[in-house]
Amino acid sequence: MTSLSSSERTERLQIFIFSMLLGAVLFILIYGPYVLNPFYDDWIFLTGERDMPQHYIGFCMYRTSPWQFPIGLVTTASAPHDMSVIYTDAIPLFAFVGKLLDPVLPQIFQYLGIYGLISMMLTGGLGGLIIYEYTGKKSLAVISSMFYSMSWILIYRMFYHTSLTSHWLILLAFYLWKRLKPEKDTARNCLVLFCFSAAALLIHPYLWAMCGGIVAMSLAEYLMTSRDVKRTLLYGAVFCMTGLACLYVFGAFTGGTKASLGSGSYEANLNTFFNSMGYGLLPGLPVALLQYEGFGYLGAGVLLLIMIAAFAAAAGRTRPHMNRHRWMMLLTAVCFIIFSIVPEISLGEHILVNIPLGKVGRTVVGIFRSNGRFIWPVCYMLLTFALVFVSRHMDTRRAVALTAVCLALQTADMMPFLIEEHGKFAVSDYEYKGILDGREAIDDVIGRYDHIVMDIKDGDVDQYLTYYAYLHGMTTNDFYYARPIESKVQNTLEALRNDMAGGRYDDSLLYVIGKEQLPLYRDFDLNFYEIEGRFLASHEPIEGLERAY
Repeated sequence: MTSLSSSERTERLQIFIFSMLLGAVLFILIYGPYVLNPFYDDWIFLTGERDMPQHYIGFCMYRTSPWQFPIGLVTTASAPHDMSVIYTDAIPLFAFVGKLLDPVLPQIFQYLGIYGLISMMLTGGLGGLIIYEYTGKKSLAVISSMFYSMSWILIYRMFYHTSLTSHWLILLAFYLWKRLKPEKDTARNCLVLFCFSAAALLIHPYLWAMCGGIVAMSLAEYLMTSRDVKRTLLYGAVFCMTGLACLYVFGAFTGGTKASLGSGSYEANLNTFFNSMGYGLLPGLPVALLQYEGFGYLGAGVLLLIMIAAFAAAAGRTRPHMNRHRWMMLLTAVCFIIFSIVPEISLGEHILVNIPLGKVGRTVVGIFRSNGRFIWPVCYMLLTFALVFVSRHMDTRRAVALTAVCLALQTADMMPFLIEEHGKFAVSDYEYKGILDGREAIDDVIGRYDHIVMDIKDGDVDQYLTYYAYLHGMTTNDFYYARPIESKVQNTLEALRNDMAGGRYDDSLLYVIGKEQLPLYRDFDLNFYEIEGRFLASHEPIEGLERAY
């Protein structure tokens, strides 16, 4: 890192802290304080989506799994099959810390709300630092930080896929590109890259890959400037090997699962920067296929800022001086755009061209099946460019005033969505209740069961049953992971049915069976009880419940 004077360090620290505090205020205004209560988890289930419960329950089952190596294995959610906590999207770094603290934590404990706050604060703080780095204007940096902390692409993911709100990692990668000096203090730089890579990977692999792309381009620039092959390879190896080591240590290669290598459908649309998809005041535009993963809407305020910057450049007939750093930044943006829109390049609902990537190309793209997400770094690059360009062509007072106007427009554009989010999460009276909760007859006998066997429908999982099992010290046979394990689950279910067909019953198993699967069990010596469209089945009868058959 470039050495700074004491006053420069103090100035940057002030900008970082003030920007983070603004991010914290925005978070509370939008989501309220209740999600920050680590001992209140009912709100996690109110979205009606499977993602948020997956992340939380994944942590719950991980903390009750016995310690073993690899250290990230979940053994209780899809017993007898182990899976890595990475595939639960439970923010593995925080899940690991939570597991370490499990002996002193209460049974109800969640960190998703706190992590959402951290994400908004750090994203705003680093956004402010980046603007200050390029402009040297403190007031502009602080007010600009709000564009980052409540960017559309961040708010859209909050409490839907919270780990993917960690956009501060993307900004940190850009900040390190600007501030890290590879030719100085090699050991310290390696330590920085090691910590950065480990944190990114153990928050979300997609973000690790985005940061890796930025780090690779920064090292390419250093190599062209210095011809220092040795250090370039060393830094690249530290970043990559750290990520691979974290995957191994946390069990990502355990379980015999493979990534869904299909590519296509989840790309970004060519209209993504100005397509609100109906969430903002600007009208939503059509997309092709499942391109919500490539949501990269900049917002009305940012779009106005970009148009003003473009108009100023055209009117003044000024073009930015394209030095090597700027060319590399431009190439980085182009690479991210290309990766995010292939193979089915589309504009609106029309697929313009389907690029034949070949087997290798489709595998590379398919590893990150939701490749539309790779548009996010470009969104922040466009925002930063607009803020910096306007700043350099105006005095501080005018630049701050214009930024404030655009920020007001951005807020107005987001307001309907923010009001909806506030009404959803800023409440304290929501009470979650699953299909087995509050049933006295079940509560009286649940202690005799060790394991819930779900056979609802091929590929379907009831995560609320897994949560019920967690609360009662039980295990389950299936869970919704980012890597499919349906074939393993079905093999285990078939083995259980074969045992019962041979007269071998395990009284510690409680079955929950869907209507479609019921014929597979009707001929066994089980007692069936219908509950909310599903069938509870047990070898031993459950007193107090009316038998269905």
